[in-house]
Amino acid sequence: MAGIDSQYGKYHVTGRLFSLINTLPPDKQFILYKQLIKGNVTTELFRLIIEMSEEQKLKLLEQLGELPYEEEPVRTIDLDIDESFMRENPRKICLIPVTCAIDDRSFKSYIIDISTLGAFIETSDQFTIGQKIEMTFKLPNYNKAFKLNGRISRSGPKGIGIKFYGLSQSQEGFVRSFIESKQ
Repeated sequence: MAGIDSQYGKYHVTGRLFSLINTLPPDKQFILYKQLIKGNVTTELFRLIIEMSEEQKLKLLEQLGELPYEEEPVRTIDLDIDESFMRENPRKICLIPVTCAIDDRSFKSYIIDISTLGAFIETSDQFTIGQKIEMTFKLPNYNKAFKLNGRISRSGPKGIGIKFYGLSQSQEGFVRSFIESKQ
């Protein structure tokens, strides 16, 4: 009987929260939402978009005033840039879930961009440059989880830049393949 009472209490609390949130004005709901996700609105939006079906993504594009990508006109820009300024190790913007371990602490976040040399991981926490980091994540083009080591090369309010070390040739190949893919 105690199990039923505790279940009822849990559902009662959840129902009460739903009711209270439903009566909040939209601006207060947004403030509460930002507090609950610790200000990482962009990450949460990306996560929601990743979970959408292609049809839902196309509808969102239309609602945002954009044409679906199949119908988008080709735009070119003629930039007279010396190719030596181009990045030798291109980065790919992405949103890849990652589990990180730094010293005796671990956390989950997202890789925002990646190259064969390193990655940028979103976090509001500050870390010391040079700290060792261990990352575990899966690339969309590879079935197994990667467990990579690196060092923090920069740390700022939006995240940390990581320089990989000890990347095997096959791991580098899979990262390069992902960067060059259309995924």
